[in-house]
Amino acid sequence: MTGDSVSNFCPLWIASIVTAHSAMDFLTGSSPLDAITKKYARGLSSEYNDIHPGYISSIAEDKLRTLSEIEAAENATLILNAYIFRRFKYHRDNKPRKITGMFKSEFSGAKTPLPEEKEMVKMFKAFIFSIRSNVYNYAPTSWSIMEEPEASWLGELVAEPASIFDGL
Repeated sequence: MTGDSVSNFCPLWIASIVTAHSAMDFLTGSSPLDAITKKYARGLSSEYNDIHPGYISSIAEDKLRTLSEIEAAENATLILNAYIFRRFKYHRDNKPRKITGMFKSEFSGAKTPLPEEKEMVKMFKAFIFSIRSNVYNYAPTSWSIMEEPEASWLGELVAEPASIFDGL
């Protein structure tokens, strides 16, 4: 593990993607949320400082609750995938994200720890407001982070099925 460095916190954009994908995996798969979030926590903790599965689970549950409150129904996975697309392709200020640059990778550890769960959910709610107001578009049809060549280990982590042993 490379998590001994002070500046090796999981980047916010990656945590946003993982928590949204946890919710999407729960809606589209047959694994319990607990097993899904443990898979992601294990994967992220191998790249960054340890991330507790409860952190991921709490945010994923709040995202699912938010989708339920707006009665997203069958659009829930479309909204989650649009959020994942937006976070992967763009910075919060709408500048395109360059995953690999000449001197730095977007996958490099962050210097600051992840915000509290409430802050992460607030960003998701703002995204939902923007997409419902037609400020942002949905992801292209059949887009998946697993198909992105620059997704690297993150795409592999998403593609990895949650194991029954992750839930133990």
